[in-house]
Amino acid sequence: MEMIARLRADAAKLLSDGRVRLVIGYADRGNGRRAPVFVADPAQVDRLVFDDACRQNLAAYLRKVEIRTRAPVAVVASPAVMRSLVLLATESQIAEGAVLVLAAGPGEYFGARSLAETAALLTEKFADLAPSAETVRRLKELAAMSADERAAFWSAAFAKCTRCYACRAACPGCYCTRCVVERNMPQWISTGAAEHGNYAWNIIRAFHLAGRCTGCGACEEACPQGLPLGLLNAMLEVEVAERFGVKAGYDLAAEPVIGSFAADDNEDFIK
Repeated sequence: MEMIARLRADAAKLLSDGRVRLVIGYADRGNGRRAPVFVADPAQVDRLVFDDACRQNLAAYLRKVEIRTRAPVAVVASPAVMRSLVLLATESQIAEGAVLVLAAGPGEYFGARSLAETAALLTEKFADLAPSAETVRRLKELAAMSADERAAFWSAAFAKCTRCYACRAACPGCYCTRCVVERNMPQWISTGAAEHGNYAWNIIRAFHLAGRCTGCGACEEACPQGLPLGLLNAMLEVEVAERFGVKAGYDLAAEPVIGSFAADDNEDFIK
């Protein structure tokens, strides 16, 4: 409980001093459930909690106009969420000084930090963040399949998609003002929950996250159909790391893999 007390004390001080106008964190909803909470009054910081059940990526709220107009804000952040905040800063989605980070890890609280201090913390303490052992095992199974077998695997997985877009809503990396799936002149992707449209939607979204996913797992957590979205994102994360030596969300000065070019980029995919 000491770490929770320190987190609450920092949140109260930031609000009292006027350094932030809002704290975005997690609250206990009973039965082990955690939900987002928005605290603007220092007297209400006792609502804040943090533990392994806090899995929603709160960085996703920073794209909302009603949150942006309350800046500066503080965000309670696990290592994966910290990476998302750094990524959003590199992509010019967070203005300098608009966000402070209440940085927390497994059983440890690191205090209130700027984005630059958060990037330094990630490099020092969490540079080896990687997919779970189970995800690595499943990645090896997929790698051993033929291209046709992998296509069949993902077709079967995406067949359950109902196109609710909960994955998009949960992901801080999905901040387009108008998603490609909502464009109808021309219509790039069918909006119906059918085989072709489902496959196109999930694959295109995964490619948009290539080199950007921070492995928070919020998309898969939000999916009501249990699609293995984390596995799909992990496949691309491994590919990007191997080909380009990039791991998203650690360097405020980094250029995104998508949209940047280096003369020594691996081009063996060109036939």
